[in-house]
Amino acid sequence: MMKLSIMRAVDRTVDSYGHSRVAAQILRQWEHDQGSITFFRSSANFVYRFHKGEEQFFLRFAHSSERTRETIQAEIDILQWVAARGIFVTPPIESSNGNFVETVETVLGAFHAVVFGRLERSPLEIEDLDDSQFERWGAALGKLHSALEQYAGPGISARRTWRDDLEMIGASLAEEQSAVRSEFEQVASSLQALPVTRDSYGLIHCDFELDNLYWQGRRLGIGDFDDCLYAWYVMDIAFALRDLFRFRIDLNHRSFLAFVHGYRTQHGLPAELVSQLPLFLRMAKLLTYARIVRSVDFPFRIDEPARLQSLRLKFEMWLDDYRASLENRI
Repeated sequence: MMKLSIMRAVDRTVDSYGHSRVAAQILRQWEHDQGSITFFRSSANFVYRFHKGEEQFFLRFAHSSERTRETIQAEIDILQWVAARGIFVTPPIESSNGNFVETVETVLGAFHAVVFGRLERSPLEIEDLDDSQFERWGAALGKLHSALEQYAGPGISARRTWRDDLEMIGASLAEEQSAVRSEFEQVASSLQALPVTRDSYGLIHCDFELDNLYWQGRRLGIGDFDDCLYAWYVMDIAFALRDLFRFRIDLNHRSFLAFVHGYRTQHGLPAELVSQLPLFLRMAKLLTYARIVRSVDFPFRIDEPARLQSLRLKFEMWLDDYRASLENRI
């Protein structure tokens, strides 16, 4: 999640039709139909959709204080690597300059931008899935891990690791109550004690949830590699299935077992690592909480756009819920 101060600055450039002069300036680096770009969403990045002829595309950009060009370039390199190995992904689109990543100076500072093609999707909620779909979901993640473990490109040094996330969490929780800090310290200590082996650890997607998947018949496409980092493979499973375990962690849940069965058809998964899944669910909760704390970087102002006011209220509600959950280890 980006800082609200950056979101507010860009939101102020958006008119009632969803057009932003900053987004339009950035999009000049790619061929497009004039006037077709409109706001889609903003969270960790700004995303706008636009057209070129009959095709729809997505412009994604982030402020240079939030992402480095090298990190985004590494993401594109990783995405192209797995695509060349049979993984169905959202395709990046070259700019008019022949680049996949462009940096544009605006009145609000520098932004790093990429454009992706659009994949058709059939939206699914976790409650909609049957056992066979959980198995396909798991197999898709296992296949991705099998491809990623062979990756040896320039993105190796540019992508972060779980230690970077721990550092961010620690900094964000510096002023938190002792119970939340204690939970963080326990999770950090447990993670640092885990073995790191080629079979258990490598490059992971880290956001393999349903809203980043594209179900097209028997094909399952993958989008949004923005969060990929180096960590344990089981962490990817935990983060993907966090909604399944929202109220209770049950490692014998038939949907979880179907997911794991599918995963193991494509990639190894030792039983001792599966037993660590609750630890990574605790990590996921801490990470989400810390990202929200970091995002709320200025006090409420009466002149905030309505969308930002709504988002701030939602964040405050989430913070209360996460804080209570962390303090009580729910």
